[in-house]
Amino acid sequence: MSETTAQKALNATTQALSGVDEELERHAAGQGRVSSAKQLASIREQLTQMAQQLSSSQLPPKAQRLRGAGHVVADSWPYDSSLGVVILEAEQLYLKA
Repeated sequence: MSETTAQKALNATTQALSGVDEELERHAAGQGRVSSAKQLASIREQLTQMAQQLSSSQLPPKAQRLRGAGHVVADSWPYDSSLGVVILEAEQLYLKA
C-alpha cells in the first residue's frame, strides 16, 4: 500500500466528513441542500469508518472494503453537488489505497 495513496484517501475522507457535517447543520436549521439528515448520517458513519481504517493502516482487503456512499450520491443527488463530488472522490481513493 502506498503511503501517498492512503494519505490522499485520508485527506479526502476528512474533507468529505467536514462537508457532511456542514450539510447536517444546514438540515438541522431547515436549510438542507441535498439528501436527508438520515442518509447523510449513514454516509457520515461510513466515512468515519473509512478514516479510522486509513489512519490505522489496517485496511481490509480491497474486495471487503466499505462501499455504497458513492452509489447513493451518483443515483440520487444533483450532478452539480460539490459535496457529492468530494464524497465520490474520497470513496474512490479509499478503494484504491
